[in-house]
Amino acid sequence: MSSSRECSPAAPDEARTRIEQIADAALRRFARYGFKRSSMDDIAREASLAKATLYLHFKGKDDVFRAMIERFGARIATLSEAVMARPLPFPDKLEALMLAQFGASYAAFGDGEHLAELKAVMASIALREIQAFEGIFTANATMLLTEAAAKGEIALGSLAPGAIVETLSQAAIGAKMGQPPALETYEARLRQIAALAAQAVAKR
Repeated sequence: MSSSRECSPAAPDEARTRIEQIADAALRRFARYGFKRSSMDDIAREASLAKATLYLHFKGKDDVFRAMIERFGARIATLSEAVMARPLPFPDKLEALMLAQFGASYAAFGDGEHLAELKAVMASIALREIQAFEGIFTANATMLLTEAAAKGEIALGSLAPGAIVETLSQAAIGAKMGQPPALETYEARLRQIAALAAQAVAKR
């Protein structure tokens, strides 16, 4: 019987664990030092792995970056799914969704000096992953608005759920413009945005 790790039933799970370990380490490294100042050696050290192990799973730093975005997106999707499953009133659920998507993202990448560089890298090599990430909030918030309207919890009137969600996303982006706020300040702004939106669609 072969003892090769490739033949072991546990190998796929082990590989997935390694990929997640590397992606999490890359997030920490990129957030602290940026993309250009982070090498595969640096990411390997952050992950407490040999560089050769990284190359078993990734061709290079661009691939690691895309995996990082996918991994972070999966975490946000899990947080958002948990919010959607909770029996909360509409205003509270909308607030929790915004904190899960935008608050958690700000906590991870936030007001670091490398944020502008990371955004440029996202746009250049990880556009598909970023679009999927942004789609998490779009899908959940649209569902929330649609279901709440169907239950009579809110009154949309002439407002389309998609337009409301787009406005919420733009407001969340605008809330961190200028001098980057502290995380607590940004979260407070997100709560205010959610409260204003909930008031706008409240039944009269």
